[in-house]
Amino acid sequence: MAQWTRKPQEKDGTYLFSGNFYTTSRVYDEISPQVVMAIYADVKAFAQAKQGIDYLQVYEDEQGRKLFFIDQLNREMIDSGDYKDEDNYCTLLFASEY
Repeated sequence: MAQWTRKPQEKDGTYLFSGNFYTTSRVYDEISPQVVMAIYADVKAFAQAKQGIDYLQVYEDEQGRKLFFIDQLNREMIDSGDYKDEDNYCTLLFASEY
């Protein structure tokens, strides 16, 4: 089973990855649910510890494959209340799907 490591973020941000969580069908097919949930838990804990992170988090396995974890709304957008509930989501996908 592949080990996925979060890469250092390129810049800080105020994204919390607090909305609905989605994966692409390729992620669903190729990565076990346990690993997907471990990545999700890692990014949530990182966002909470830093009180917000960059909208893009990158994970890489030992074979060089990369996952992008992208959040749609930052803390300021959420606090404003000026969004639709369906717009508050984050997505885990392979970098090659971007």
